[in-house]
Amino acid sequence: MSTTNSNCLSISGLRLSSFSELCIVLNRTASALAAVGLINMSSQVQAQSEANTVNFEDCVLSMPGSPATARANCGFIEVPENPNDPNGEKISIHIAIAPSTATQPQPDPVFFFAGGPGQAASETWVMIRGTLSKIREKRDIVMIDQRGTGQSNKLACPIDEDMDLNTELDLGYVAEQTIICRDQLQADLRFYTTDIAMSDFNQVRVAMGYEKINIMGVSYGTRAAQVYLRKYPETVRSAVLDSVVPMQLALGQDHAPMLDAALAKVFDDCYNNEECNYSFGDSLNQLNALAADLRSEARWVTIPDPITGKDRDIRMSADTLAVAIRFLTYASETQATLPILIDEAIATGSLARLAAQALMVMNGLSDVVARGVELSIICSEDYPFIDTSADHSDTLLGSIFLESLKTQCDLWPRGEVAEDFHNPVVSDLPVLLLSGERDPVTPPHYADQAASSYSNHLNLVAQGQSHSVMTHPCFKKIATDFIAKGATENIDITCVEKIEASPFFSSLLGPNP
Repeated sequence: MSTTNSNCLSISGLRLSSFSELCIVLNRTASALAAVGLINMSSQVQAQSEANTVNFEDCVLSMPGSPATARANCGFIEVPENPNDPNGEKISIHIAIAPSTATQPQPDPVFFFAGGPGQAASETWVMIRGTLSKIREKRDIVMIDQRGTGQSNKLACPIDEDMDLNTELDLGYVAEQTIICRDQLQADLRFYTTDIAMSDFNQVRVAMGYEKINIMGVSYGTRAAQVYLRKYPETVRSAVLDSVVPMQLALGQDHAPMLDAALAKVFDDCYNNEECNYSFGDSLNQLNALAADLRSEARWVTIPDPITGKDRDIRMSADTLAVAIRFLTYASETQATLPILIDEAIATGSLARLAAQALMVMNGLSDVVARGVELSIICSEDYPFIDTSADHSDTLLGSIFLESLKTQCDLWPRGEVAEDFHNPVVSDLPVLLLSGERDPVTPPHYADQAASSYSNHLNLVAQGQSHSVMTHPCFKKIATDFIAKGATENIDITCVEKIEASPFFSSLLGPNP
């Protein structure tokens, strides 16, 4: 999942020059890009097949927490909530299309699968349109809000105004809030799994008159795309998987150790950089010491609220430190700030900047991710295969994720999941897999695992990069070429060798020139 706070700039693909330009990049899913201007569109969808039966109208798409907007064409289809009861309760599935700018576009569009789980594809368009601009010159871009997200019967949990960073992890309270969320949602929560959602996607394809499509997923969206590929292989021309979740993975089991592994790479790069090593060479030990100190006793800091601007008292515990650090690892640009942030916290005793990052994360999550569908998917598809008793106490994140997950999923309705759901998807169709070397949630070896069952694949890793790497100009070019050719052969990948991490900040003004 990925987003930006409304009070900071989008940073993926940009070079930050100072802390005034610093912004959180969240993971789940979908990635943040610089979005410039509005996209001009005609009032009609020009690129659809004549067989299209969906009534599309002009619309303006936006993303919670971001001022950016983009015009598109939007429509709905109705599907049964319970696919086994076609005459039962119906829900609407929201579709947004960015029509190709070509006079005669190619007949096979790109279907974009958002991250999360729980993020709406139509909401991500305002941020990903720059990445897909060249692809759109030849093909339609179709964004379907997966059931339970966006405008497709969104399963949003109520926000407890008393719940903030000052609240210690209380599993009893987590259980109470889970029950409140579960009981107020107007939906049968068993029918919001990935498999059922992909049936909706295929119904959209049929309703829009497309015979073949190219599928593109980011983060959790790579799982959704792979489920679609397994169910409807005859309808797929090619697949792009960015920040790959292999089908074999129980999503969530390894969040804590993967964060530590990504941090180790960041700090190892600092050690191997003469300037960074001289100034901040002991960053990892400093971080571990700070976490240990906060486990013994939390500290209070006062910072301006990034939304209201008013001073706010924040209780910084080891858990809130882990949240702040975790989301700062979601982009190379923010990873570059970690050594100096940690050094400042140790040298001055001030945790203000780290607290501000944690607060921005907390402020942005609830609007972007539909918590209800996230739980319906994870509790049905992953939780039965997760060892929630695993001891991650020796990691920065600790076991809080697994403990919270167990508490919530023990209370959440679960849908049926096929016995072979976690089997690898086998295909000889062209598949492009993209990873960031320092990704804290979907590291490169996840892509290796998925690629093993794709006989016709191209698997690329961006050195020094993190999550949602297709936003990098090199991978944008490669993905565009791959979609155009519909093949893994004769793709120019020489730019991959030139990808570098963002330079480490040497001061609060940014990296040295």
